Amino acid sequence: MSKVFFSDDGSTAVEAALKLAYEFARRSGRSRKPKFLSLAGAYHGDTIGAVALGHVDLFHRRFSGLLFKTDEVMAPYCYRCPFNRARPEREDAREYRKCAWECVGEVERKLVSQKKRGAPYSGFVFEPLMQGAAGMIPQPAGWLPQVTDIARSHGALLIADEVMTGFGRTGTLQFQISNLKSQILFACHQEGVQPDFLCVAKGMTGGYLPMAATLTTQEIFDAFLGEHEDFKTFFHGHSYTANQLGAAASLASLELLQSAASARARHQLQQTMRLELRRLWSLPHVGDIRQVGLIAGVELVRDWRTREPFDLPERAGIRVCEAMARRGVLTRPIGNVIVLMPPYCTTQQQLRRMVEALHVSIAEVTQGKRPSRTFHF
Repeated sequence: MSKVFFSDDGSTAVEAALKLAYEFARRSGRSRKPKFLSLAGAYHGDTIGAVALGHVDLFHRRFSGLLFKTDEVMAPYCYRCPFNRARPEREDAREYRKCAWECVGEVERKLVSQKKRGAPYSGFVFEPLMQGAAGMIPQPAGWLPQVTDIARSHGALLIADEVMTGFGRTGTLQFQISNLKSQILFACHQEGVQPDFLCVAKGMTGGYLPMAATLTTQEIFDAFLGEHEDFKTFFHGHSYTANQLGAAASLASLELLQSAASARARHQLQQTMRLELRRLWSLPHVGDIRQVGLIAGVELVRDWRTREPFDLPERAGIRVCEAMARRGVLTRPIGNVIVLMPPYCTTQQQLRRMVEALHVSIAEVTQGKRPSRTFHF
């Protein structure tokens, strides 16, 4: 991916990828009316093109009159998958699921059906390894390479939204610690997938200044080359694109990120997080704990044996996060799912206290148990 278009936030990084893919499909003769496929529950930003790629009705319904149509296909939500025949266990649902990869078959059927209509999808848009706003939905190992191979075989460009998952957020593999040059910083590459577009933002500057980028290939770049009178320019830009302060902050952040000390610290933090989260299985209203690297989602349920969810008006997730805030931990829920994404500068002790605050807050809200002590950060 040798070409980069800079912008200033995740939505605009996705917007640029969408426009580039749309125009490339037209100019290369792949499609006169390009169409796009994304996952159920998808959220890719708040600009109009990014909103059109999303399928969270609560976020997007009010703007439906402004949007172009995109299609959705089921996400691999193992915990609530209709094809998963396994009984609930006290473990991440990906580990005990019983299925025949029906979710992969659903993606293939969608692509085949669209191709038979004579209008194959021009792009397949996805968050790799973990879908964020959908409810922290993790993808089982092997799902991503299967569906992207299928999408490519049907002519779709791969658009990876790594705004949340990029720059080491989905984990540091063991072998990387001893060999810094082999660090894998993007979720796609952990599954051996190389997209046609890679959208990144937050992690570039560590969240300190607005900065984003859309990476793509020489082939796609070349479709926008020509004589002046051809007007092949990519007519898209922003006033603060590639601003100097954002670029300086990004260089400093990336230098820290790629250091051996940072890689070791992230790896240790990931392991500590995994161990600490296991304590939550003792709570009867914890239905699923799903972790990918330094991203975790804890799904609250009325009964873990049946996976029965709390009704949204009960505000179970919100009340747990409010209880955590009283203990000095700021996070947010996505419905009944509590999100935990510690900064890379978090210490081992701080992470333990975060999970402890989550533990006592869930107990307080769901069982009416008052904690024996209050944490001060």
